[in-house]
Amino acid sequence: MVKGICKSALLISALFSLSFNGQAAWYTGEGSAKITSRDISTSRDQAISNALLSVTHQAGTSIESIQVVESGVLKAEELTIKTNGEVHDMRLISEKISNGMIHVSIEADLYPFSVCPREKYAKTLFVGPFQLQTRKQAQLGGIYHSDEAVAQRLFYKLKKHPKKIDPRFVLTPQIAFTNDNMHNVELQILDVARQIASKYDVQYLLFGTIEDMSDYYETTKRLLVDRTEHRRNFEMDIYLVDAINKITIFQKNYASSSEWPFEMTHRFDVNSEVFWQTDYGQIMTQSIEQAVKDVQQALYCEPTMATIIAKYSNKVVMNIGHRNGVKKGDQFQLIRSQHVTHQASSLQGPIFIPDDVLLTVTSLQSDRAILETTDPMNMNNIQIRDMLTPASGNILKRLTTDNTF
Repeated sequence: MVKGICKSALLISALFSLSFNGQAAWYTGEGSAKITSRDISTSRDQAISNALLSVTHQAGTSIESIQVVESGVLKAEELTIKTNGEVHDMRLISEKISNGMIHVSIEADLYPFSVCPREKYAKTLFVGPFQLQTRKQAQLGGIYHSDEAVAQRLFYKLKKHPKKIDPRFVLTPQIAFTNDNMHNVELQILDVARQIASKYDVQYLLFGTIEDMSDYYETTKRLLVDRTEHRRNFEMDIYLVDAINKITIFQKNYASSSEWPFEMTHRFDVNSEVFWQTDYGQIMTQSIEQAVKDVQQALYCEPTMATIIAKYSNKVVMNIGHRNGVKKGDQFQLIRSQHVTHQASSLQGPIFIPDDVLLTVTSLQSDRAILETTDPMNMNNIQIRDMLTPASGNILKRLTTDNTF
């Protein structure tokens, strides 16, 4: 592990969201740069870039972006190297200035593309709602809207990384449920997942619960003196759902605690930075930031399914576009929706059947794209709410080969 990180150390994160357990490997690298015009910051960034290049040469990886945090100030620099993997996490472990040069040593977490098909399109995401399970616990500090604040902060932190995820909407008010699953949040959301996906043009839903905000007193002995501390728990569960297929693809619990040194009558505004700068606000922030990383990791290998939202002539419109990384000339395979009816209501809904129809992107908007097919006959059975998925290399090879005969 990392030892002896100096006080002026940088926290580097390259595609920090992706840290795949058991799949990535840590590599070390060194880099140097000349200090020019006493601008140590620029020289340090260059040395780090050089160290990163040495790491990528060891393992054959790809760098899309680097984020550098120094003394709490976020700076960004872009570096692109196309090879066969990605850098997920990076740490500066040492820094030394000597003879007008700055020398750094880093560790980088590398992940090969071969582990899963690389999805280049940003996933569409709906965030919320979050539910405060025991409202009585929010009485301490008057933080009754903490569930809404958590959903909002998750949403805006996810929006800072648009290359991988496209958060489109955040819902903070609670959803009213009247079914038999009213005490199971996951089942509640799964019941309405497809309706939410259709209404907000998304494929994935992120929601959760705040399970515990209780307080307690902890007594410790230091130098024969008992010290009693007022502490408070924070525990939340998050769920990530593929709304189109109605399945939960990721669930995790986050739990921690901190001191709560405030008077029992003290009240906070959870929308103010005063609250979030407290020790308790900080542990909530840490849970939110870890959840962001975990969600990005969980979505990395998940497939993109776009929805056909309009059709005319020999063209269709799908609900992802330039913001999601779609480009002119990209090709998608048609996935037909077929409704299934069953006496058990939980089994009702569409099933998706791949079809040998290719459509090519001809025009783009921020969150929309127009596609055409070379054979107008293919349009006869395409319906609104049919799906499109990026055409794999094997599909492209098979269908283009078939079309040559």
